[in-house]
Amino acid sequence: MHQIPNKGHKQLRKGRTSIPGAYYSVSMATYNRIPILTMTDIPEIIFDCFNWLDTNKRIKWICIMIMPDHIHVIFQLGNKQTLSQLMQTFKRFTAKKINEHLEQNGSIWQVNYYEHKIRHDESLNKLIRYCYENPVRKNLVSKPEDYPHWRCIYNMQ
Repeated sequence: MHQIPNKGHKQLRKGRTSIPGAYYSVSMATYNRIPILTMTDIPEIIFDCFNWLDTNKRIKWICIMIMPDHIHVIFQLGNKQTLSQLMQTFKRFTAKKINEHLEQNGSIWQVNYYEHKIRHDESLNKLIRYCYENPVRKNLVSKPEDYPHWRCIYNMQ
Protein backbone atom coordinates (compact mmCIF):
# COMPACT_ATOMS: atom_id res chain seq x y z
CA MET A 1 0.00 0.00 0.00
CA HIS A 2 1.31 3.45 -0.93
CA GLN A 3 1.55 6.19 1.62
CA ILE A 4 0.16 9.63 0.78
CA PRO A 5 3.04 12.13 0.79
CA ASN A 6 3.07 14.85 3.41
CA LYS A 7 2.23 18.28 2.12
CA GLY A 8 4.49 21.25 2.72
CA HIS A 9 7.60 22.88 1.42
CA LYS A 10 9.85 19.88 2.20
CA GLN A 11 7.72 17.75 -0.10
CA LEU A 12 7.94 20.42 -2.82
CA ARG A 13 11.76 20.26 -2.70
CA LYS A 14 11.80 16.47 -3.05
CA GLY A 15 13.18 15.59 -6.46
CA ARG A 16 13.86 19.23 -7.39
CA THR A 17 16.54 19.55 -10.04
CA SER A 18 18.43 22.46 -11.57
CA ILE A 19 19.32 21.90 -15.19
CA PRO A 20 20.97 24.83 -16.98
CA GLY A 21 19.17 25.49 -20.26
CA ALA A 22 15.98 23.74 -19.12
CA TYR A 23 12.65 25.55 -19.13
CA TYR A 24 10.78 25.95 -15.85
CA SER A 25 7.39 27.18 -14.77
CA VAL A 26 7.52 28.64 -11.25
CA SER A 27 4.69 29.92 -9.06
CA MET A 28 5.26 31.74 -5.80
CA ALA A 29 2.82 33.39 -3.43
CA THR A 30 2.98 36.26 -1.00
CA TYR A 31 3.23 35.60 2.71
CA ASN A 32 -0.29 34.79 3.98
CA ARG A 33 -1.51 35.43 0.40
CA ILE A 34 -1.70 39.18 1.10
CA PRO A 35 -2.69 40.88 -2.21
CA ILE A 36 0.09 43.48 -2.50
CA LEU A 37 1.81 42.59 -5.77
CA THR A 38 -0.37 44.75 -8.03
CA MET A 39 -0.17 47.84 -5.84
CA THR A 40 1.36 50.95 -7.43
CA ASP A 41 4.99 50.47 -8.56
CA ILE A 42 5.35 46.94 -7.15
CA PRO A 43 4.90 45.18 -10.52
CA GLU A 44 7.77 47.27 -11.90
CA ILE A 45 10.02 46.15 -9.03
CA ILE A 46 9.26 42.54 -9.99
CA PHE A 47 9.64 43.08 -13.75
CA ASP A 48 12.91 44.97 -13.18
CA CYS A 49 14.29 42.09 -11.11
CA PHE A 50 13.44 39.54 -13.80
CA ASN A 51 14.99 41.83 -16.42
CA TRP A 52 18.17 42.09 -14.31
CA LEU A 53 18.29 38.29 -13.95
CA ASP A 54 17.86 38.00 -17.73
CA THR A 55 20.50 40.63 -18.55
CA ASN A 56 22.95 38.86 -16.23
CA LYS A 57 22.24 35.51 -17.94
CA ARG A 58 20.79 33.85 -14.86
CA ILE A 59 17.56 33.23 -16.74
CA LYS A 60 15.94 33.96 -20.08
CA TRP A 61 12.37 34.82 -19.12
CA ILE A 62 9.54 33.81 -21.44
CA CYS A 63 6.52 35.19 -19.59
CA ILE A 64 5.76 36.79 -16.25
CA MET A 65 2.26 37.08 -14.79
CA ILE A 66 1.87 39.13 -11.63
CA MET A 67 -1.37 38.49 -9.82
CA PRO A 68 -2.37 40.33 -6.62
CA ASP A 69 -1.06 37.59 -4.31
CA HIS A 70 1.12 35.38 -6.50
CA ILE A 71 3.37 35.25 -9.55
CA HIS A 72 3.71 32.81 -12.42
CA VAL A 73 6.93 32.94 -14.40
CA ILE A 74 8.22 30.77 -17.21
CA PHE A 75 11.93 30.93 -17.97
CA GLN A 76 14.98 29.11 -19.21
CA LEU A 77 17.51 28.59 -16.42
CA GLY A 78 20.98 29.98 -16.99
CA ASN A 79 24.16 28.36 -15.68
CA LYS A 80 25.13 30.88 -12.98
CA GLN A 81 22.83 29.65 -10.18
CA THR A 82 20.78 26.63 -9.24
CA LEU A 83 17.02 27.02 -9.30
CA SER A 84 16.94 27.27 -5.49
CA GLN A 85 19.67 29.93 -5.48
CA LEU A 86 17.86 31.86 -8.20
CA MET A 87 14.60 31.87 -6.26
CA GLN A 88 16.41 32.91 -3.08
CA THR A 89 18.08 35.80 -4.96
CA PHE A 90 14.78 36.90 -6.49
CA LYS A 91 12.81 36.73 -3.25
CA ARG A 92 15.47 38.45 -1.14
CA PHE A 93 15.96 41.33 -3.59
CA THR A 94 12.26 41.93 -4.31
CA ALA A 95 11.30 41.63 -0.63
CA LYS A 96 13.82 44.32 0.26
CA LYS A 97 12.61 46.64 -2.53
CA ILE A 98 8.89 46.04 -1.84
CA ASN A 99 9.36 46.61 1.89
CA GLU A 100 11.24 49.86 1.16
CA HIS A 101 8.46 50.96 -1.19
CA LEU A 102 5.73 50.15 1.34
CA GLU A 103 7.80 51.62 4.20
CA GLN A 104 7.49 48.42 6.21
CA ASN A 105 9.47 45.41 7.38
CA GLY A 106 8.55 41.79 7.29
CA SER A 107 8.03 38.79 5.08
CA ILE A 108 6.80 39.35 1.54
CA TRP A 109 7.03 35.80 0.13
CA GLN A 110 6.00 32.38 1.33
CA VAL A 111 9.05 30.22 1.96
CA ASN A 112 8.02 27.60 -0.57
CA TYR A 113 7.38 27.84 -4.29
CA TYR A 114 6.13 25.43 -6.90
CA GLU A 115 8.26 24.60 -9.92
CA HIS A 116 7.69 22.40 -12.92
CA LYS A 117 10.38 21.49 -15.46
CA ILE A 118 8.87 21.87 -18.92
CA ARG A 119 9.64 19.01 -21.26
CA HIS A 120 7.95 19.79 -24.58
CA ASP A 121 7.11 22.85 -26.68
CA GLU A 122 3.41 22.01 -26.50
CA SER A 123 3.64 22.09 -22.70
CA LEU A 124 5.40 25.46 -22.89
CA ASN A 125 2.60 26.85 -25.06
CA LYS A 126 -0.05 25.44 -22.73
CA LEU A 127 1.61 26.98 -19.66
CA ILE A 128 1.97 30.39 -21.34
CA ARG A 129 -1.73 30.28 -22.27
CA TYR A 130 -2.60 29.33 -18.67
CA CYS A 131 -0.66 32.34 -17.35
CA TYR A 132 -2.20 34.66 -19.93
CA GLU A 133 -5.77 33.63 -19.05
CA ASN A 134 -5.27 33.60 -15.27
CA PRO A 135 -6.63 37.16 -14.67
CA VAL A 136 -9.84 36.22 -16.51
CA ARG A 137 -10.26 33.04 -14.42
CA LYS A 138 -9.79 35.16 -11.28
CA ASN A 139 -12.37 37.72 -12.52
CA LEU A 140 -9.86 40.58 -12.56
CA VAL A 141 -10.57 41.43 -16.22
CA SER A 142 -12.98 40.22 -18.87
CA LYS A 143 -10.30 39.83 -21.57
CA PRO A 144 -6.71 38.76 -20.90
CA GLU A 145 -5.27 41.54 -23.05
CA ASP A 146 -6.76 44.09 -20.62
CA TYR A 147 -4.60 42.91 -17.72
CA PRO A 148 -1.61 45.25 -17.24
CA HIS A 149 0.72 43.15 -15.06
CA TRP A 150 1.88 40.68 -17.69
CA ARG A 151 4.94 40.39 -19.90
CA CYS A 152 5.64 37.81 -22.60
CA ILE A 153 8.21 37.53 -25.36
CA TYR A 154 5.46 36.16 -27.62
CA ASN A 155 2.52 38.08 -29.03
CA MET A 156 -0.66 36.58 -27.61
CA GLN A 157 -3.80 36.53 -29.75
